Amino acid sequence: MSQPIDPKIFDTLLEPTFVIDADKKVIYCNEPAALICDVSARKVQRSQTPLDELFKFKETVQGLSDLKSVTEATSYQELGFDTLSGKSGKVQITIQPLQDAWLVYFRDVTLEETLQKKYRAELEQKEDVINDLRKAQAELKNYSENLEKMVAERTAEVSRLNQTMSALLDSLSQGFFLFDKAGVCLEVYSKACLNTVEMAPAGKKIWEVLALQDKEIAGFKKWMDAAYAEMLPFEDMAPLAPQNFPHSEKKHIQLQYYPLRDKENSMQAIVVVASDITSLIQAQQAAENERAHAKMIVTLVKNKFHFTGFLREAQEILKELQAVFQRPTFDAEAGFRLLHTMKGGSATFSIHAVAEICHEAETALTHWKEERTLARFQELKEISAKIPLQFNQFLTDNRAIIGDPEHSKQRWVEASVDSLRNFISAPQFPSSLQAKFTEEFLMEPAHRLIGHYSEVVQQVATSEGKDILPLELQNSEIKIIPEPYETLFSTLIHAYRNAVDHGIEVPSVREAAGKARAGKIQTRFSVEGAEQSSWLQIQISDDGGGIDPAKIRARLSTKGIPHAGEDDQQIIQHVFDSQFSTKEAVTQTSGRGVGMDAILYAARQLGGKAWVESKVGVGSTLFIRVPYFSQISALKKTA
Repeated sequence: MSQPIDPKIFDTLLEPTFVIDADKKVIYCNEPAALICDVSARKVQRSQTPLDELFKFKETVQGLSDLKSVTEATSYQELGFDTLSGKSGKVQITIQPLQDAWLVYFRDVTLEETLQKKYRAELEQKEDVINDLRKAQAELKNYSENLEKMVAERTAEVSRLNQTMSALLDSLSQGFFLFDKAGVCLEVYSKACLNTVEMAPAGKKIWEVLALQDKEIAGFKKWMDAAYAEMLPFEDMAPLAPQNFPHSEKKHIQLQYYPLRDKENSMQAIVVVASDITSLIQAQQAAENERAHAKMIVTLVKNKFHFTGFLREAQEILKELQAVFQRPTFDAEAGFRLLHTMKGGSATFSIHAVAEICHEAETALTHWKEERTLARFQELKEISAKIPLQFNQFLTDNRAIIGDPEHSKQRWVEASVDSLRNFISAPQFPSSLQAKFTEEFLMEPAHRLIGHYSEVVQQVATSEGKDILPLELQNSEIKIIPEPYETLFSTLIHAYRNAVDHGIEVPSVREAAGKARAGKIQTRFSVEGAEQSSWLQIQISDDGGGIDPAKIRARLSTKGIPHAGEDDQQIIQHVFDSQFSTKEAVTQTSGRGVGMDAILYAARQLGGKAWVESKVGVGSTLFIRVPYFSQISALKKTA
């Protein structure tokens, strides 16, 4: 009669493993299983909670509802879950029979790396599993002469255990293999070795598996002899072995070593774990690049004056460096000076790519001074030629931060509006030049005051599931003194958000109405009237569904606002009423009814007005008409 398999053989596995009975009650779980369900292993096994109560699976688990029908391992099924503590995750599950119970094996997709790190040190404990197999084989041999039936049963049991072990090893995402004192890899290895170390290690020499070069093999053998002789603690020896595998596809394969000991604590083999940490390295590099970029931006902002000076100096250095290479006799000292200055300035402002190329060029120049051959000089010249390319790439990539590189060719001076106003207000400043000075230095083109709303329009459109063309501006070169209009222009955010949210329809509705899939929002500026009484008019139009007077009337009636006798044009002006909105629910985009009210209030504060015109199914236009300020007196509010 076969002895029951002791589930403790699964204690050292890195992946969550449960053993359940016919009622789905958990009669065993290892530590990774306890960790994933947020309940201690002892409590899980003591309470014998059904598996489908420990986890709320997002899909039906194949075979779990009828375990007796599971006669062989089910295919891996990937699905999400929630635990009793509220934790969520995603796993791959397989169920396979295990004598009078069933083995439920989880491959944790979300916490795999955490578990790998936590239990990597326990891989050496698999010695107990191997010893159990050896013991089973010895027992089979002892019984073989007299108990043929027992032999058959035990053989079948060992076969099932071997299959289980093979399945578990093959499910590991890490390469796992062992080598003995002679450097020969044992038969036990995980299938992931084919991807991590690019071969099946069984029977091969360990230095072949690790792809060591000929000059490295002797040193590795000395390390191996010292490790097996245990001249030093193994944890001190492990870091001296190769830590990375040279993968042909440039993957980052990390190697780790653990001793496998018998009951007498003698080392029987060394376990090698090969982990693909490419994603981790890439994530770390991306994070490092982000940190470097952020640092660069902070440095540029804090040291704008010095940075513009560096840009001018860098252009001169690159010209002189090119000239040094074109002279009949190469001046090495001048080359060193230019490269080192360029590297230092680049490093100061965290322009690491340029600094690294300069450092490579310095190294190549050192090699040329030691060995003045044509090949060395050509290498130096090729590396140096990459410096202006990398520098120009930096300027291109960071144009939004740096601005037009042409501006750095001369020194710029910043001055406050108040200081300029006071300057041109001085008695000695000719009045005939005040208007020209104001237009040149104190006025801004209108598009500069609303250009950032293009991004707002696209952000709201994305959140609302709508397609909208880039914001269209007309007559936006009209110059404006910004200070009097600051409040008004800040309220225009409401006009653009409303145009997207209330005006433009979703693509399916627009197409059904015969419109283009993408909506259009236009902004037009104009100045009207005589010089002393000019008016600035702003029109913001959309080609959306328009404002339906019937909906406005219904909303007015609901709120108890009198409106009898008002025509459609008067009715739609109620969109300017405080806290009036046709939205039933408040969202992050609209619904509180304060946006249009703010626009009207800002226009009136300037002595102007605002109104809307609309046609159902065609679109709407917001009109804003305010005094046009072009004289220096308009700046008094900042004094």
